[in-house]
Amino acid sequence: MLPGIQFNAGLIYLSTNWFRARMVKHLLKDFLSSPRGAMGFIALLMLAAEFLIMVMIEIVLKPVFGPHISVVFWEFLDPLLLIVIVTPFIYVLNVRPLERQKIILQQQFSELSITAVTFESREGVMVTDADNNILRVNHSFSEITGYTNREAIGKTPGILHSGRHNKEFYRNMWQILARDRFWCGEVWNRKKNGDIYPEWLAITAVLGAEGQVTNYVGIFSDISDRKAGEEQLRKLTAHIQTAREEEKTRIAREIHDDLGGTLTALKMDVYRLAGKLSANEQTAPLLERVESMTQLIDNAVGVTRRVISDLHPTILDDLGLVAALEWQCDQFRKRTGIACEVICADDKDDEKKLEKAPAINLFRIFQEALTNVAQHSGATRVRVEFHQDDEEINLSISDNGRGLPEGHVIAQTSYGLRGMRERVAQLDGQIRFDSPPGGGLRVAVTLPPAAGNNEERKI
Repeated sequence: MLPGIQFNAGLIYLSTNWFRARMVKHLLKDFLSSPRGAMGFIALLMLAAEFLIMVMIEIVLKPVFGPHISVVFWEFLDPLLLIVIVTPFIYVLNVRPLERQKIILQQQFSELSITAVTFESREGVMVTDADNNILRVNHSFSEITGYTNREAIGKTPGILHSGRHNKEFYRNMWQILARDRFWCGEVWNRKKNGDIYPEWLAITAVLGAEGQVTNYVGIFSDISDRKAGEEQLRKLTAHIQTAREEEKTRIAREIHDDLGGTLTALKMDVYRLAGKLSANEQTAPLLERVESMTQLIDNAVGVTRRVISDLHPTILDDLGLVAALEWQCDQFRKRTGIACEVICADDKDDEKKLEKAPAINLFRIFQEALTNVAQHSGATRVRVEFHQDDEEINLSISDNGRGLPEGHVIAQTSYGLRGMRERVAQLDGQIRFDSPPGGGLRVAVTLPPAAGNNEERKI
């Protein structure tokens, strides 16, 4: 036989024997750790100890001390030595593991009690396997969804899908679950009877010993009452804003009719007076005072027009939203020196007349965006785009300023941005804040074509 083949055969033989020895050691350890193995080991230990005690008494102790000690003493000494020798081994092998096991069982019982109480809480609980098959649900799950434990087990959570969320929503949810092992958010689901309801859902992935996902635990609660309250609050906010706009319009009209008319009449009288005074050289000092009064009246007229425009721009009612945006953009450019342009994808002659509610809300959003640009952005240019068709209404305000920091969350005190969101929510639209190409901030508003048709909503 070749030396290389002999060497390999020897390695295989040694590896096989080593593996067998390991297996025997492992099996022996498992056997001794079991109750039967421990009892057998103690029995063997008692036999060995009894044998040693008998040898020691008969060969060592009795020949030396036997003549002077009674037989009763030797009969008593045998079990006493057996107890002294065997008792520590019994404690180590049986009693101590039982005490440790008792502590572990008490801890597990406590954890199971907490789990049981949690599982039967007021929130719905659903446990699935790694393949998303339902293994168990609690009583609250059945109360909320209408599905019993028997009806739900073996199915997937897809039985609850309402159809309001697209595939992209669930794809993002599973991506976050795979990355963070946790996901929570608002979901619209469907009950057994067909009713669609909102719920707040939290999903946690349960990991096995090797780090793989073994189960998913979903805990959810029905938030229909909260959503109803939010809807009532939204309607109340819309009603308050509508009332404010109507009050502004009324005040602007009264200022225009009363104060504007008065100032116009005063200016006409002053012009007439100036004409009469200019014909007489002796009234030259008075003419200077009249000219000063004319200047004051002109300033008051200018302030009045600006106040009226701030309260409610009449150009919005007369010429439409695009004209109002261009006018506001021009005023902004004159006041701040920041370049501002309005781009309308539609021909002005073909511009569709917007309802009052979306028109004024879009205009107020535009005003708020310009205010933020002037105060916070440090921008030098603003670009406004407006487009309206049969499918949607789009307004975009972009600047080249600092923009929002990455991961920025709108604070509770950011009343301007929150006010924009509320105005868009009233019209069942969407608003987003992002960065256009090249940096800065973009406020993009999208409204449905029927926005504002139900302007006079009852609360």
